[in-house]
Amino acid sequence: MDPASINGQIDRILHSQSFASKGQLRKLLEILHKNMDSQATLKPEGVIRELWPNETRTKSSADVATEINRLRRALEAYYRSEGETDPIVITLPNRAAAGTEGAHEKRWISATERGAEQPNGSSAIEKSRRLPSLITAAAGVAALAVLAFASSRLLAGDNQPHAGRLEGSTLAIVNAEGKPLWSKSFSEGFDYATYYAQGLGPRIWFGDLEGEGHTSVLFLYFPNVKPEMHSSTLICYSDSGKEKWRWTPGRVLPELEGSPATFRTQAMAVLKATATRPQRIVVSSTHVPWYPDQIAILDAHGKTLSEYWHSGHLNTLVLADLDGNGKEEIVASGISNGYRQATLVVLDPEHVSGASAEPERPELQIHGMGEPQEMLRLLFPRSDMNQAASVYNIGQEVSIDHGRIRMAVRECQQLGGCLIWYEFDSHFHLLSAVAADQFREAHAAFYRSGKDAHAFSAAEEAEFQKVRCVVGCKTEFVASQIRPPKSTP
Repeated sequence: MDPASINGQIDRILHSQSFASKGQLRKLLEILHKNMDSQATLKPEGVIRELWPNETRTKSSADVATEINRLRRALEAYYRSEGETDPIVITLPNRAAAGTEGAHEKRWISATERGAEQPNGSSAIEKSRRLPSLITAAAGVAALAVLAFASSRLLAGDNQPHAGRLEGSTLAIVNAEGKPLWSKSFSEGFDYATYYAQGLGPRIWFGDLEGEGHTSVLFLYFPNVKPEMHSSTLICYSDSGKEKWRWTPGRVLPELEGSPATFRTQAMAVLKATATRPQRIVVSSTHVPWYPDQIAILDAHGKTLSEYWHSGHLNTLVLADLDGNGKEEIVASGISNGYRQATLVVLDPEHVSGASAEPERPELQIHGMGEPQEMLRLLFPRSDMNQAASVYNIGQEVSIDHGRIRMAVRECQQLGGCLIWYEFDSHFHLLSAVAADQFREAHAAFYRSGKDAHAFSAAEEAEFQKVRCVVGCKTEFVASQIRPPKSTP
């Protein structure tokens, strides 16, 4: 099968609403996809090293099997909903099942065209359910079913945007089969070096934005010509490539003291529709080079419905139903300039307004926006190495899966970032705070000699548990579920 088609299908799954809050499963799917051509030699130990780089001593093949089963169920749910018309089906074969000639199935992941024979163990139930109906169906009904299926493929697949790519100064949009649909040229090119350094994936979204059965394309554009003078632009295209609207982030603020209002949207997500609300767009945009950050809620027509301002960039956001009430919350991470610490902010999409309070550095207070409506605001402690070498630590990756919130905090500027990994339950009770191996190595190198020379201690690592809660808690620090180590006699 064409690798490009498989890549497109994986990308569609990773950016689907079904997987939006499943960070751990997205990571596992990426690992399996990356090893697709060499999966015969992929061992559980290799998966553990990539999936749990900081827990290699405590994880086993049983943990891998558990995650594989969870991913298998998530894929099946995806293909029953969003992916029901996708032409390529991604499955996880049962590696314990007997294969042909008595051999065990060795593949971790398979891709087949819809309707083709599925790999061993991947769709036995589906086959058993379909077979009687296929045998007993009347020829006329079968013909109508085939016609209906072909029509749905024509409407939902062949003519609908599915993926995109940047080619020179052109945005090219293709359908689910990888066939070109339309393209747009931009005379000022694309800022590949910074804004699209991680590829197009984080800067584009496909979905039925207006609930009318047509796929819209949301594209974040940032030019390559004098980028320091430009803001990013969010452009919405119809399924046929017609531009529907444009939206520019930010606004002129007195706090910018005459600096141009150049804002770049760093994160974008789309809220699921509810019984009372259609889909809405969430964007987090940072001023360059200063501190203001705007989280804005837009309707399907590009109109700003509400906005929250934060003194410090929030470059990462995810959407998830944290409290189980059927409504998603906005979870954003980044930097609090007012406290010079990594931060995590949770907002209710129905009450996005105000500006973060900055009592410790009033000169960074954003005025005129009203009282902040934050559900939760956390600050993460800085290591001694970070305090000695940096201005602040930085909140980075956030993933939410199965009621667990996992966040990485970057403590140094080295490649990889010297991460501290935090895990919370759905009530934001702290479950773990673990220093990654690279942090330990960087700390050892930084304090190898000199008057401050010392080894990274258990007491220092315990300090990471002091996650301060500025808004949303009854105590100064979040409640911790971490049990202290047992003392030795």
